[in-house]
Amino acid sequence: MQNINAATLIDKAPLNTQHKILVFWCALIMLFDGYDLVIYGSVLPRLMAEWHLTPQTAGLLGAASLMGMMIGAVTLGMAADKFGRKNIIVACTILSSLAVAMNGFAYDTTTFFICRLLTGVGLGGAVPNLVTIIKEMAPSSHRNRLINLMLSFYGVGAIISALSGLFLIPTFGWEVTFWIAGSCILVVPIMYKTLPESISYLIQKNKQSEVIRTLAKFNPAHKHQPNMHYVVDVTAHQQKIPLIGLFTEGKATKTLLIWIGFAMVMLMVYGLSTWLPKLMNVGGYSLGSSITFLVTLNLGAIIGALVFGVLADKWGAKATLIFGYLLAAVSISFLGFHPPAFILSFLLIIAGGATVGSMSVIHTLAADFYPANIRSTGVSFSAAMGRFGAISGPLFGGYLLAMDLPFEQNFMFFAIPGIIGAVAIGLFTHQKSSLAHQALKGEVYE
Repeated sequence: MQNINAATLIDKAPLNTQHKILVFWCALIMLFDGYDLVIYGSVLPRLMAEWHLTPQTAGLLGAASLMGMMIGAVTLGMAADKFGRKNIIVACTILSSLAVAMNGFAYDTTTFFICRLLTGVGLGGAVPNLVTIIKEMAPSSHRNRLINLMLSFYGVGAIISALSGLFLIPTFGWEVTFWIAGSCILVVPIMYKTLPESISYLIQKNKQSEVIRTLAKFNPAHKHQPNMHYVVDVTAHQQKIPLIGLFTEGKATKTLLIWIGFAMVMLMVYGLSTWLPKLMNVGGYSLGSSITFLVTLNLGAIIGALVFGVLADKWGAKATLIFGYLLAAVSISFLGFHPPAFILSFLLIIAGGATVGSMSVIHTLAADFYPANIRSTGVSFSAAMGRFGAISGPLFGGYLLAMDLPFEQNFMFFAIPGIIGAVAIGLFTHQKSSLAHQALKGEVYE
């Protein structure tokens, strides 16, 4: 029996329709993720006025979905190593769609909080597995770009949510924006039928017949022979408890550095997404202009995710991340100095691109660092730890607003995480193991 490295067959496959279908579904889910999470920033000014919310309460409601994402990443996200990437992605899509639709029927802060929390649980379980499944199924020559292309749809969804807030809320009320988000559930049956399962997971569960069928779709040039047995990582069986694997074989310090990197970038991303309209409104800009600033920020997020994917392929993830964190810190800190309109728009595009672009690349860094048998656990748990930063963003903004600081100091405080993140990633080092190096060379295991 000849053991064939299936990861190499996937790595060397030309980009085809199956890869595009995979990226399409992942990008669509990411679009709704961006919409679901950023919509709160659009409805926040109206909600604070209607429900007479204090800044602290508003911050807590904004953090609810992020708390849910942390819970979802730790539970549902990690479960993908046991139940499959596809099954978890579909289940999480159903949960988040139902919860966000119910959000439109919330009648007080408690029901609103619960709906946002459950929406976050679904999204938190899905997003790390979107990264993982593309990491495991995309050709190596296109991997970072496809992951970042998919993650760029966070910005597309965010822009749609901001436009919904600008045009729909004044006429139909804030509730309709959540009902739109729940429409994602309508495509779940088609998604379940056409979304592929990860080769790494199929091999881990010894489903060789499904591996053969999947390889035939993703690499038609490969011809299966009866004596072929497919493998991915010959060390996969050695780790029975995936969570322990994050801290063994010299991974502990690097895992902690990845967690810090996740937390810092998520604090910037979700803090700005939640509070930018309100902070700009407090700074003297009209409410309509403030929501438009959110659109500009997320236009930059789309551009940044795409550009940073290319940079990561050329420079490597570490160098790209250090650049991104520092660029985010500089651009955010200058937002509070009332620059001219053109400069302000430029800074918002840079800030959106640097933060979301860095958030995209750090997902690929984690997916590349952890081996196949603990990859979903590694990426999901990193994202979960990053949610501490994400949760801190809305809460942090609420406390800053309550402190009534000078306008420019609010943004300077939001820039500090960029410096901390750059230092953490600068300390991170990663060399591929010899087995991983063999896999990249395409060696056949006998």
